[in-house]
Amino acid sequence: MEKKESISKLLADLESAIGWFEKQNDLDLEEGLKKVREGADLIKELKKRLQDVENEFSDIKKELEE
Repeated sequence: MEKKESISKLLADLESAIGWFEKQNDLDLEEGLKKVREGADLIKELKKRLQDVENEFSDIKKELEE
């Protein structure tokens, strides 16, 4: 089973990718495109992980209401 990265780690990775753009004086388009793709993948994974957490909270709430 694949271990999922924590939401905090994914956010830190996304922040790092964004920071790369802020540090550039002369933008390397190919590297920039790579960073954008990495960021998009991180955002997709974050959305999935946040949905998983939301579902888990909903399940716990349902258990408590029974």
